[in-house]
Parts: sequence; C-alpha cells; structure tokens
Amino acid sequence: MRTFKQFPEKSICKMCGTNTNKECVLVPIDGTQDGFNTEALPVHTDCIKEGKLRYNPDANIFYRVGVEEKE
Repeated sequence: MRTFKQFPEKSICKMCGTNTNKECVLVPIDGTQDGFNTEALPVHTDCIKEGKLRYNPDANIFYRVGVEEKE
C-alpha cells in the first residue's frame, strides 16, 4: 500500500473527521472506476490502524463506519 507523508489540505478524513496533516493512503471509491482510473479519498494511516473494523459476509468486505459530515 502506497502512503503519502502529507494529507491534502482541502480534504477531510472520513474516519476521524479532521484534516490533520499526517501520513495517509488513498482509498478507492466504489463505482467511480473508468478504465485504470478511479476516484479515491485520503484517509489517515493511523485511523485505519486504530479503527474498529467490521466484516460483512454478504458483501465479503471489511469496513468501518465513518464520521458524519456537519453542514
């Protein structure tokens, strides 16, 4: 997994709801693939490590519920 040392300034981590400038990874977004390209969200690597993951056997995916965005 490729990591990036800088978190994008105008993005928010969907796991913690902050944009703290620390190491992150890009997580592909389902349904956005166009050939070899896909949209992705930056997520802090420590949020992934600390996250309480769940597993959905029907969809065969691991997931973690993100924070709700405030309007």
